[in-house]
Amino acid sequence: MNGRGTVAWVNIDNYLWNLELIRNTCKKDVMPVVKADAYGHGKIELSKAAQNQGYSKFAVAFISEAADLIKNGLTSQILVFGYCEPYELKNYIEFSDYIVPTIFSAHFIEQAYSLLGKDIRKFVFDIKYNTGMSRVGINDYEIDSVIELIKKYNLRIRGFYSHYATADDLDDFVLIQYEKYLKMLDYITSKGISISLRHMSNSAAAMFFPQNSLDIVRPGIATYGLQPSSKKYISGLKPVMEIKSKIIKLNTVENGETVGYSRTYTAKEKLQTAIIPVGYADGYFRSLSNRGRVLINGEYCNILGRISMDQMTVDVTGKNVAYDDEVVLIGQSKNNFISADELADICGTINYEITSKITSRIRRKYIKGGVIFE
Repeated sequence: MNGRGTVAWVNIDNYLWNLELIRNTCKKDVMPVVKADAYGHGKIELSKAAQNQGYSKFAVAFISEAADLIKNGLTSQILVFGYCEPYELKNYIEFSDYIVPTIFSAHFIEQAYSLLGKDIRKFVFDIKYNTGMSRVGINDYEIDSVIELIKKYNLRIRGFYSHYATADDLDDFVLIQYEKYLKMLDYITSKGISISLRHMSNSAAAMFFPQNSLDIVRPGIATYGLQPSSKKYISGLKPVMEIKSKIIKLNTVENGETVGYSRTYTAKEKLQTAIIPVGYADGYFRSLSNRGRVLINGEYCNILGRISMDQMTVDVTGKNVAYDDEVVLIGQSKNNFISADELADICGTINYEITSKITSRIRRKYIKGGVIFE
């Protein structure tokens, strides 16, 4: 635990609110996506809270993430989107009741069976089909060989899924992908593959195309209260994370003096500055140098000069500030707000990257029902 007064506050009540908002919108079950440590928010505490509210299926990127959740008390099925090394399946075979690996090639099936043999049937699998992302989903020309191997090795299949490429753009390609998915679903079931769980929708698809939600939706970004699209705003989402620090030093910078590495900011008048103990090693983007802002006592304060590895300088000239005053990097202070979306716009990236880059140097504190815990 660090002692620099810097915390990422994670509001579990807001997280559960967002899950319920999504479920009420699409009228389907929800599979929370908690990969990348729940987009930087903390996958263990959020997953356990969701499980306690009745959510029984989750999704991660890698099998190590699933194992970490299981070791920390999750007893739900966890879909692994990404590639699983066959030796990982063997290492985690004790968790086969919970881990749901993805099949996306005949090669993977052959590799896995060659190592696990009949033990491969201890796992239940989902099949991923490429409808337009052209990443790891099975292509049309591969599907027959995959079906053949599923039958040959008598693999247990739970689900059939795909992923939208442009749901956040609200364009017609969504319907093209959806229809391609349904056509292939009909084909594989006609070949004797039984599918009990159909899923395709990410946050944007669940909220903007609820009619295409199939059996369950897989929202990620919206569950954390962040907008899944720049094209259409979703009202009612509640941000889950706030990042707060404090003033550790106040300086006077004279006219003509410079601030920070490479002297990228030169004072044009006498300034008062505040030093904040947060830098790019905490995941706060260096590209916010001379461009970003923070909130102190409800007022916006501009970042001056280069953001360093461990600290930054902000302009507090003419503001009523003092040592140890709270500094909001993401979140609300009085009537003003800084969102992950604002930082993403400045940095030329997406809100996903802003929160998922926040490192473990910033400790997480969780709030639920007014109770704070770590």
